[in-house]
Order: sequence, then structure tokens, then C-alpha cells
Amino acid sequence: MEHQNFDHRLGVFNKYLEIKKDIMQNLFEVYNRQHYYTHKYRGNILLDVNVAVGDYYEDSTKKEIQIFVRFKDLYIKDNIIYTEKPITGYFNSTIKTNLHE
Repeated sequence: MEHQNFDHRLGVFNKYLEIKKDIMQNLFEVYNRQHYYTHKYRGNILLDVNVAVGDYYEDSTKKEIQIFVRFKDLYIKDNIIYTEKPITGYFNSTIKTNLHE
């Protein structure tokens, strides 16, 4: 049973990494192509996947991307907040998960 749980944790983590890598490689394109990126990633029978893109509610000069991947009660949620200035801009990623439990 523990082996199966490990496989599900690995599946959630791998899907999250796939999405995060793609978004980080195209970070400054994501906001302008919101519809594409919010519909590009879909869940399947096992995984619940959601990507949201929009303005950060506390500061309109910042953008926010949320990545959420879940299998039953195992999940990773990542809030990425950034400005569109590549060198001098602001970037923060807050990851919440229960995969380590």
C-alpha cells in the first residue's frame, strides 16, 4: 500500500514539475495568452489539474499564476507572483503541499 501511495505522490509531483517548467520558460508570454495556458493543462481520471492566470489582487502592477495538481487528498499548490520587468522585477513562488506527510 505504501508503494502505491509513493507512486501517486510521484505522479502529482512530476505533473506539477512539467507545468511549472513550461510556465517558467514562457513566463512573460503566459499573461498575454491566458486562455491558452489555462486550457493547455487538463487533468485525467486520476489527476485534478488547474492553472489560473490573472492580475494579483493586492497590487495591479503584479501578475499571478496559480498551479494546482491533486490526486485524492495529495496535492501541490503553487502561487507565482511576478512583475513583467525581467531583471529588476519582483518574483515570488509560494508552494503548499502535503506530499511529504
